Amino acid sequence: MSSMDLDAFKAKATAFLDGVSTRRSVEDGPFVWGQGSDNVAIVEETDEESEAEMVGKAKGWAAAGYDAGFGWINGPVEFGGEGLPNEYATAYRALEQKYEVPDLSIFMINLGMVGPTVAVHARPEVKADVLPKLYRGDWVSCQLFSEPTAGSDLAAVSAKAVRDGDEWVVTGQKVWTSNAHLADVGEILCRTDPDAPKHAGITGFLVDMKAPGVEVRPLRQMTGGAAFNEVFFDEVRIPDTWRLGRSTRMGRCDDDPDE
Repeated sequence: MSSMDLDAFKAKATAFLDGVSTRRSVEDGPFVWGQGSDNVAIVEETDEESEAEMVGKAKGWAAAGYDAGFGWINGPVEFGGEGLPNEYATAYRALEQKYEVPDLSIFMINLGMVGPTVAVHARPEVKADVLPKLYRGDWVSCQLFSEPTAGSDLAAVSAKAVRDGDEWVVTGQKVWTSNAHLADVGEILCRTDPDAPKHAGITGFLVDMKAPGVEVRPLRQMTGGAAFNEVFFDEVRIPDTWRLGRSTRMGRCDDDPDE
């Protein structure tokens, strides 16, 4: 669609949306205090059956949009995007809001964190493999940053990754991980140089959430839900190709993807 003008793009998008959904019968009006739902939850807490149904609908919607050319509108073509300007993506989002759309919150981390990080810091071959899976919704991702003794102080992370040939061995614990129980891949921060200043001795990786040594435990909240998780890593092996950017031990990583 790289040669399509904006009006033609909108017409094609409207035809696609008309074919897969129905227009919303009533547009949302202005916000009025005291009216509307009282639900203020940041993360929905549902039973397993409802959650599975929600994920299935979200994946179906994401795949249909991606296959029709509306999944990663402003992404580079060589990595699965459409190569169009940002205004095309903005125009599509505005059109999509006029239709009945499944709950797509399961992809917040895909689109807001992991996808953009991979697009900037991963090796080209990893970008070509991983990005289409994230933007098509084939994979669900999670963010593995917070730790029990560090909270959100990322400079204090203690989960460690030790280089072993062409792999890294990860041991440690993460906590408050949304959707870890549903995730296929995670973005994890690990300490790779214990001798460096604490904010400098950290490296990011992608990690297979189904790999041996990964254990996801739900955190049951007082409301009864378990939308968050704690995740344990027991000598989990990550290929060096899944490292994101430079390692802190530069002398041991001469093939950094961003050099």
